Amino acid sequence: MYKTFEQFLTSKSLNKETFEAKENNEQLALIKEHSAEQEKALATMQEDSANKYTKEDVDALITELKETTAKENALIMADFREIAIAVKNGQSKEDKEASKGLRSYIEENSAVLAEMKANKNQAHKGFSFVTKATEVATDIGDRDYLGTIDPVIGLKPVRQTSIMDLFARRPVNGEYFHYWEEDVVTRDAKFVVACATSTHNTKKTWAKRTVELAKIRDIIDICIDMLSDYSFVESSMRKLIDESIKLKADYELLLGTGVASTDMLSIETVSSEFNPANALADFSVATGTPFADANLEQLVDAMGAQISIFGENNAWMANTLVMNYKDFVNYRNLKDDNGNKLIHTLSDTVATIAGMRVVTSPIVVANTCYVFDSSKGEILDRQAITVATSYENKDNIEHELVTLVGVERLQFNVRLIDRDAFMKCSDVAVAIAAITAP
Repeated sequence: MYKTFEQFLTSKSLNKETFEAKENNEQLALIKEHSAEQEKALATMQEDSANKYTKEDVDALITELKETTAKENALIMADFREIAIAVKNGQSKEDKEASKGLRSYIEENSAVLAEMKANKNQAHKGFSFVTKATEVATDIGDRDYLGTIDPVIGLKPVRQTSIMDLFARRPVNGEYFHYWEEDVVTRDAKFVVACATSTHNTKKTWAKRTVELAKIRDIIDICIDMLSDYSFVESSMRKLIDESIKLKADYELLLGTGVASTDMLSIETVSSEFNPANALADFSVATGTPFADANLEQLVDAMGAQISIFGENNAWMANTLVMNYKDFVNYRNLKDDNGNKLIHTLSDTVATIAGMRVVTSPIVVANTCYVFDSSKGEILDRQAITVATSYENKDNIEHELVTLVGVERLQFNVRLIDRDAFMKCSDVAVAIAAITAP
């Protein structure tokens, strides 16, 4: 077994005090002798095949060897400091033996100095020893669970409810909404001569209209344990119901059939189909004044013109175009026969075509579009989306379930006399061809 430095000194009939009283070169010789014994002991441990020595024995010896090496290096550096001071202060020409001693000392310790330089940034010499077992990462079962966890739950894309945002909201407080509007209006002013008598049929009547509010609902059953075990589930489910109801309302607002009184009135329902040959504003090739070189912009402009003319150039002004995003991209990249882009006026923030803001949505079928005056429609808001919880739905208690119920009550309203402010084109390509001169 190896000896500690104190045991080594005892074997030499020395102790710590007598060792420190010796000259540096004598101390260095003793330390080198002890270091050689330690390295020999370490080699013996490494070659042990009977497991006589434990890892703790090897670690202890390495620690002792580090300390011995540190002492050896300290003594060498102390000697060199003394030599450096002597050289700095100068030597007499007669002190040739001292100069010879310096060269000899450097040559004698060159290997040690080289080793010190190689280990300049290390706290100790490097040692290697043989162990009987090695720990590796695969010894940790399912170690991938010990990595960093991202607390943010990833979300799939959700369509923006851009159609619903186009109209103002009006709060209402009942199941029905009533309004009156002019029904029949006759204006019969006439020219008369002097004080001649005249007859007139100027008259107006009003009609009462009734709108019934619609209701949208969604329901989810959730295991109570799931809500208790995972903190994010309840908020996620509430958000899911909220999104589901909003998406349904947005879809029905644009494309709903509105057959029943309790259905939502839709833009599709109130919009008239664009007719290039409408007598009030004829842009057709056959009978009207078509465009020399039409594209989507001329079609949208023609639709807006018809809306304005139907409203006596006073009641309605088309301000919104709803279309498919792919159609919009195709439009803004139109080129002439020389490959030059035709469209240079689109803003990067609010896109407009023919002076109308462009709203795109994936629920708009490609090759179709809607043009309208958005100020003529409104959302009747009876009850904003509310999500309630129930533990008593059917057999919830038996199965330990909670039911989340989301409800919204609303309706889209366009007065009957304003419905000509909405227009659709069910086939954009055909319509453009119909307004383009040969």
